[in-house]
Amino acid sequence: RAKLCRCPAQPDVEEVVRDSAGRMVTWTGLGFARVRDGAGLTFRMDDVPYAMDYELLLRYEPESAEDWEAVVSVSSRVLPTSSRCGNLLPSEQMYRESLPHSQRYVLLSRPFCFEPSTPYEVTMRLQRAGVTQHHPGAFILIDSLVLLPRVLELPGFHGAEAAARQEELERYQCLEVFRMAPPRPLAQACARLVCSVSALMHGGALPCQCDPQGSLSSECQVQGGQCECKPHVIGRRCDRCAPGSYGFGPLGCSPCTCSPEGSVSQLCDKVSGQCQCQPGTVGRQCDQCQPGHWGFPACRPCQCNGHTGECDPQTGTCLRCRDHTDGRHCERCQDGYYGNPVLGSGQQCRPCPCPGYPGTRHYHGSACHADDETHHIICLCAPGYAGE
Repeated sequence: RAKLCRCPAQPDVEEVVRDSAGRMVTWTGLGFARVRDGAGLTFRMDDVPYAMDYELLLRYEPESAEDWEAVVSVSSRVLPTSSRCGNLLPSEQMYRESLPHSQRYVLLSRPFCFEPSTPYEVTMRLQRAGVTQHHPGAFILIDSLVLLPRVLELPGFHGAEAAARQEELERYQCLEVFRMAPPRPLAQACARLVCSVSALMHGGALPCQCDPQGSLSSECQVQGGQCECKPHVIGRRCDRCAPGSYGFGPLGCSPCTCSPEGSVSQLCDKVSGQCQCQPGTVGRQCDQCQPGHWGFPACRPCQCNGHTGECDPQTGTCLRCRDHTDGRHCERCQDGYYGNPVLGSGQQCRPCPCPGYPGTRHYHGSACHADDETHHIICLCAPGYAGE
């Protein structure tokens, strides 16, 4: 039985969502942790079912044709109490492992004894092999850390039937199946043996415990216990949203649908669905320009000559021009006013004296302008009125 350990959010580590459409799936779940050269990664686990030695297997995928290496340590803040693991200090094990770019997993060189009811941390520093300086643009993709029980130590593999069971395990490569991601279908003989191993480690069969909100029924697969999940829901029990989705509830989860142009990644807040926006973009999906800008995704400032800070987000036409201005860029005066309101002119729109002012009973004009030579105000009279 493979035990997958999740990694929390950490500096220099980001979750990368992968779409398997048209490609071979080489990861478990829906994505990787993308780790920068020289950065650290920590796996936490506190639900080991049985006190025994486990092989540690790291699944990974390089982004380039460079070899990497991992410096791995296993530790616990709690002293081991079982007779099986009591002879090891909590932070005794440390490994330096090569991660060749041609491989997709590495089995750590030594096993480690884990026991139930004890919190463990597996911490690793990942770096390119054979170099002394870290490169900020170099990354490696980490899929999962797997605990593989050394099943030959279990009681059921001792005694008269042990040799036959061991021979079946080796002949059908039952344990090797769990090294690659995702595991290949089990041969019938392996399925029987793996079920026996699981029952021995857990003291019998386990309840499905399918989440009533995230799963389609209360039944799960006999091997592995995977429940049948609603859309965009993952986890053995179907109890959380898949990367790239949010809003866990009775209908499952909804896709983040983050704008590829406006967002940092395709991941969003698991509760609100808010995507992480690039500078200058806003909105839940980061698909809009911030206020005072237009033309997504090439957002640029509204050009309104200082008479408003708002414009149409698609066309750039200024909205709600102030100071008696009008036009696409608030670049001219409203009817009934005159002047040059363009930013930098030093002028403003003034009411036309024809003869009163707009809005008064004595105003009989419709528009006016200043004569270029005399600077006298020339009124355009309202119907039924004439000027001197």
